[in-house]
Amino acid sequence: MANTLNLGNGNWATKEDSLLGYNSENNNFKPLPFDFTRASSATVVNKQGLIETVGSGEPRIDFLGNTQGALKLEPQRTNLITQSESFPNPYWTKSGASIQGDPSTAGSELVTNGDFATDSDWNKGTGWTISGGSLNASATIAQSFQTNTGLVSGKTYKVTYTISNYVSGSVRIELGSANVSVGLIRSANGTYTEYIEALGDETIYFDGISAFTGSIDNVSVKEVQGFSSPDGTNNAYKLVEDTSNAKHFIARNNLFTPDGVTRDYSIFVKEGERRYIFITNVTTTNNDINCVVFDTRDGVFTNTNDPTYISNRNVTTLSNGWYRIDFTSNVNSGSYDNFYIGISSSETMSGVSYQGDGTSGLYIYGVQLEVGSYATSYIPTQGSAVTRLADVCTNGGNEQVINSTEGVLYFEGSALANDGTDRKITLSDGSLNNAINFGFSRFSGNINAEVKSGGVLQTSGFGATGITQDNNNKFALSWGGGVSKFYVNGTLASSYTSVTSPIGMNVLNFSLSSGFEKMYLNCKDVRVYNTALTDSELAILTTI
Repeated sequence: MANTLNLGNGNWATKEDSLLGYNSENNNFKPLPFDFTRASSATVVNKQGLIETVGSGEPRIDFLGNTQGALKLEPQRTNLITQSESFPNPYWTKSGASIQGDPSTAGSELVTNGDFATDSDWNKGTGWTISGGSLNASATIAQSFQTNTGLVSGKTYKVTYTISNYVSGSVRIELGSANVSVGLIRSANGTYTEYIEALGDETIYFDGISAFTGSIDNVSVKEVQGFSSPDGTNNAYKLVEDTSNAKHFIARNNLFTPDGVTRDYSIFVKEGERRYIFITNVTTTNNDINCVVFDTRDGVFTNTNDPTYISNRNVTTLSNGWYRIDFTSNVNSGSYDNFYIGISSSETMSGVSYQGDGTSGLYIYGVQLEVGSYATSYIPTQGSAVTRLADVCTNGGNEQVINSTEGVLYFEGSALANDGTDRKITLSDGSLNNAINFGFSRFSGNINAEVKSGGVLQTSGFGATGITQDNNNKFALSWGGGVSKFYVNGTLASSYTSVTSPIGMNVLNFSLSSGFEKMYLNCKDVRVYNTALTDSELAILTTI
């Protein structure tokens, strides 16, 4: 007995367009490469528990929740959120809340004469003057601005300024091109701090929005980083409630995904001073039948209702206190193509008004909206939708390591989801006529297996039922001597006699030999044995 073709089991070697299987007979490792394609980059969780981007054509070994690693094969998906990480960007509408970076990372001051000690450095529009140590406005709707400040488009800045002597109207600060990357409109005395992503050129503006009369002083603009995120860099942000008695959320509306298809909404979240976060895809944020509420401390969903338009809710635990949460929806209306992210005041209520304290919040990162019935690996975006193309793994093995007469095909791993499709791993002669295959069925909880020789199906109804497809499972299909047996998780699920062995099998694919029914999965271990195993050996091999 020998397992003559191996893939995984903690031994992984990858390079562009190739995944290395091996033959370990006599403790002599001989390489057996698989062909691999994916014409785009993609992300995966590495050994350190961080999200890592790998290049086009490079196989992904995912270490989420295990130390041995698993080959991740996924279908094509597109993230329709075009600013998946940059929450300070005006792409995200803020209501009763703000986005904050890490103030401890603030860089050098970019404003010259921010205390207005002299009448210099500022270009003053109609109605603006500098005197008495402040920038003063008299019923102005014009702009006062400073150029060549060193602002960098796409960077986030901590902005602070003070309004005093307020009489009427409103004003806001803008970074970069006028009326593009803007702060909140202010119409009262106070010291204000905002985090804004600069867009455009290097200009800092104060813009009179509606006949502003008042004074501005103590202006500061400094570049800041975000907080440590699931990818280990400082690109997560803090969602912070303001002091209003209101709903506290950010949103992106009118995403215009196709009607009549299932969509998955996901985000990474982490506890701050607040622990409950809600997400929804409708504008009525306090409508509990359309929302999920998640406890970022205990890592569980807490609203106990069964949302009418949400088909499932999932949570994935990452490192350093981060969780990824998602839900799916298939409502046939553009009214449900929104993404709301907010702070909940309790474990059961989503998006209701409450009195904020102006400083408390929680951490967010990596929003994704994709057409599909489950969440796939994170696809970062920076200004446009991004597509991750499908993983394809084929052409493993050869006639020296695959014995058509007898043998065992073994697998350990899990489906990405119970998604209503057929997915197969196949040993074959390159055609559909001589093949051994098994895999996840489109029918929930079912595993299908079959042996075909000379175009004739040798087994019928071969397989198992009652299997949780997205759990870790172990399957083994044995053939030879006129007998075929299928073991699942330590138990004989099916057996057949009078089975004619296939002819000329020499290739292993993560699909049917036709290329259809691709096996999208997390694969920990695949082996091909060149002899049939005993019942005892098959039971031990497949025991979880």
